[in-house]
Amino acid sequence: MARLPSPPCLAQIQAAGTCSEQAVALRALRDEIIGHVQRKEEYVQHGILDVLVEILQSSTRSPKRSSGKEPSHAGQRPVLAEDEVVRLLALQLLAGFANGGSAFLAPLQAADVIPAILPATSPNDNPPQVVLAALRLLSSMTASARVAQDAEKTTSHLADVLFSARSLEALRAILSQDSPDLGIQEQKRLVTGLITRLCKTTKDQNALAESGVLDALATLLASFAVARGEVIPGAEALGRADGLVDFIPRPAPPGADLASVLGALSSIIVHSRYRSYLLLQSPSILAVFPWAEFTPPAPETRAAWIALEMHGLRPIRPRGPGAVDFLLPAIPLPPPKPRPGEFPPLVTSPSREALAANSSLSSFRFTGVEQSRGEADDEEDSEEPESPLIPWLIHLIRTTDDLERVMAASLLASLFKAGFTSPDRDQYLALLVVPVLCRLLSENDKEVPAPVQRAATVDPETALRWTIMEQAPEVLARFVGENGTLQKAAAECGVIKLAAKLLKDSYAPHPVQLPPKLWSANPERSNGEIKELPASRQLGLPGRVPAYSHKIQMRESALKLVAAMATLNHAYRDALVEADVAAYVVESLAPCPGRPKSSKDTPATEKGAGADKDQPPYGLNPTSVIIAACHATRTLARGPSIVRTTLQDHGFAMPVYQLLKHPDPDVQVAASSAVINLVSNVSPMAKTLVDAGIIQTLCEHAHSLNPGLRLNALWALKHLVADLDNHHRKKCLEELEPGWLVQLISDDRLEEEARARARAERRCTDADEDEDMESEGAYDGDNDWQRDWTWPGLGIAGPGGVVSPRLQLASAKLATLRDAEVNPARRARNDSLAIQEQGLGFIRNFLLLPSHGQPPSPSELHDMVDYLFTEIGQDRLFAILADKLKVRVVNAFGRRSTASGSARGRDANNGNASSTTLVLYPQARIVESLTYILVHIAASVPRHRQLVVAQTDLLKLLGAHLGSKDPGVRRALCQLFTNLTWVEDNGDTQPCAQRASELKRLGFLAKLEGMEQGDADLGVRERARAAIDQMKKPMLKDAQW
Repeated sequence: MARLPSPPCLAQIQAAGTCSEQAVALRALRDEIIGHVQRKEEYVQHGILDVLVEILQSSTRSPKRSSGKEPSHAGQRPVLAEDEVVRLLALQLLAGFANGGSAFLAPLQAADVIPAILPATSPNDNPPQVVLAALRLLSSMTASARVAQDAEKTTSHLADVLFSARSLEALRAILSQDSPDLGIQEQKRLVTGLITRLCKTTKDQNALAESGVLDALATLLASFAVARGEVIPGAEALGRADGLVDFIPRPAPPGADLASVLGALSSIIVHSRYRSYLLLQSPSILAVFPWAEFTPPAPETRAAWIALEMHGLRPIRPRGPGAVDFLLPAIPLPPPKPRPGEFPPLVTSPSREALAANSSLSSFRFTGVEQSRGEADDEEDSEEPESPLIPWLIHLIRTTDDLERVMAASLLASLFKAGFTSPDRDQYLALLVVPVLCRLLSENDKEVPAPVQRAATVDPETALRWTIMEQAPEVLARFVGENGTLQKAAAECGVIKLAAKLLKDSYAPHPVQLPPKLWSANPERSNGEIKELPASRQLGLPGRVPAYSHKIQMRESALKLVAAMATLNHAYRDALVEADVAAYVVESLAPCPGRPKSSKDTPATEKGAGADKDQPPYGLNPTSVIIAACHATRTLARGPSIVRTTLQDHGFAMPVYQLLKHPDPDVQVAASSAVINLVSNVSPMAKTLVDAGIIQTLCEHAHSLNPGLRLNALWALKHLVADLDNHHRKKCLEELEPGWLVQLISDDRLEEEARARARAERRCTDADEDEDMESEGAYDGDNDWQRDWTWPGLGIAGPGGVVSPRLQLASAKLATLRDAEVNPARRARNDSLAIQEQGLGFIRNFLLLPSHGQPPSPSELHDMVDYLFTEIGQDRLFAILADKLKVRVVNAFGRRSTASGSARGRDANNGNASSTTLVLYPQARIVESLTYILVHIAASVPRHRQLVVAQTDLLKLLGAHLGSKDPGVRRALCQLFTNLTWVEDNGDTQPCAQRASELKRLGFLAKLEGMEQGDADLGVRERARAAIDQMKKPMLKDAQW
């Protein structure tokens, strides 16, 4: 086969003998391919990418004098050396190829472009023009990856390479540059955009947080507050006391992008208390936003607050509002709810003169940990006060526009879900934030014109509007999920109809998915010729049109909003069902969806099969959409009536069951969580799923190494077994394997096992990585907790070289939060406790026979108890239950501590783990579950009740929990004593009297009498009274005999 001649520009580049000749040839090539996709394809097939990568790898670097660290003079940038000009042109050419579309990503990756350009991103070693060109190339590749057919895989690869250890240092250096130059600001905008679009995994988020990138972004955010003139009054004086005054940054220059900084911060801290607290305690945030009580000089500024307090519409708090609070309108707050059994306290409102006296002068007062405990604030809550950053973000949402509003709300949502807002903020969010997000969605929800639906590119205005539409529903979902106050506010803003509309619009048939192929007069190469070329010279699959990618992203965001609104209130679930979202949710469970149909259009058995793959009008659902649909299914299934009617009519059972066998483990975890509510005793789909073989599938997942999948499978089995007949119950236990169940409920998974599992997972992951990935030193998230990491705040000293007590306490809390989230032993122990709870719940429901309108017979229960004793072992079961009630001491004898809940076990000065021990007390939910196991055993024949009473040590351990703070534990124990003293027949009178006497001897009668008189829970008091009556009757009869 004859080889086609190389294009002239390529031959000139390869034949160039000097840098100047090479630069001339590169400029000619740049002029030739700009805006011409077909010429780009031709050059790629002739191997231009390998040539450009070789240029980047072989070029010598300029001396450090031309680094971007040097400020420019009079707007002039440093003159580049000839070799740097060649590197710059090579980067610009690669960016031009990346802008050609997703088809160019495959050859770019095959040519190892990313490892070659990463050294060019360091501002310490490269001129600013080179750094900017490298960042533009990375940004272009990320934009092309977003519309690629394998978008998830491609973006994940980019993130793995970009967030390696060497690259993180370069990113931090770029963000830390202190220059108003527009080129430097563009560098920062590109870096923050890369973080926003690529930072999705916990490993990458922890890497960015602990490498200094989070602190650099926090400094940029603080600089915007300085530029807006919204620094806390007196921050400079307070900063001197803590040594933080030097961390007040310069004002942000005019070219800085606030929205990108907010988006990057939100991407890093989302779903993490540790990273959220790391942001709040960043030195720049502490310096610009210290907590200080503030009294405005103008009385009219505080007039609204005074009026609300005088009329009882705001609680009178010991700690007054901060300075940023006065930038917000005064919001009426509902009165605090009294605790059960308590009357609201009788308080007197302060006089008009007393309230006005506090508004005469402008003042501030620091209220940190250094305040004396002998002052009037001695009765204040000892919890840390809310950061002024929270109200400032609310202020930003009210005063900015478009994307800045959405990104500020996203960052605020992360801090809110992490629990760092005061209880009063719910009302502020309901009145000041949720309506803004709903209005943004309504204003930007516009019909896409037909030409735009087919276009390969869109204008910036349309791209901005689409970004707002994609981000706002997801942010709103994070706010309203599991929060009744915000859900009510969102419902009043019409968000249910809006979410349904967005979901339905995402299923409007799309005219095209791929851009039209350009006509060419030159004949194309045959497939055989192309396959013979190296991978770096073969184009990949073409990308989707932007409108199609936007529609799929809107589908995911709308599903998240539907799931969030269905979490708590049954009325909202009914409203979603009336809006006909179920038909669209069930199609979102299929990788290849068809036309959403109502339950009247087609039989339920036809649902879930998906559409014909040859018919693409409704697109393909990526795993992110499928996972969001699983979450929406689970929350909708919280309503029993919806499970019995809507979900059954739309045939949710089989699509979810099929996803249990999906190759992606994340989809399996999400599907198993959706199954939990579909197999409950109120679900008519349980029989369909049992017939399909779900028992075997769930039992296989219960043996999985994935703790999330194992937990959800056990949870679903717990619900499923409660309504099965004895035959299927025994089959379920056989499939689960009694020995494995025993291991699940008795395994605490200490640190050594967790480390072994983490090492095994890393070996499996690293086996797929190439040498270039390994040479970059990829960040190892599983070993975060072992790395030497010190919070920068510990190096900040106040007057006299003493670290502020406020910073010391923040360091101790950071160490605790970090250990709780990053330490694999802690995570493994928490997973084990959750799995033990569901395993015990499975045994509890295994013994709970279904009534089906009639009480279960003692013989049926007797059979199941004996079967359980046979399979597990009678003595072994009681020994396991007793072991669950014992206090455990972990990490004794000098092993590494994993303490939580306090700073105990850690050195507050350096955050390193110490060798002190950790005491673990039995969890209330585990105690409740194992107590009900004994309750069901005692509900069987008298022989089993005698057996339980004979477990003296076990009963003594249970007796210690009669004073548990959890009322569910106390109610379960009362029910146990009632069952143990139940008289089966006349022949059981004497044995029952002996059982009652034994319980009395162990002191339970006296404790029950105390609970009857003084327990705060009415249900506990009633059950204690019943247990006392039941216990005294056989003893009285025995005395009469």
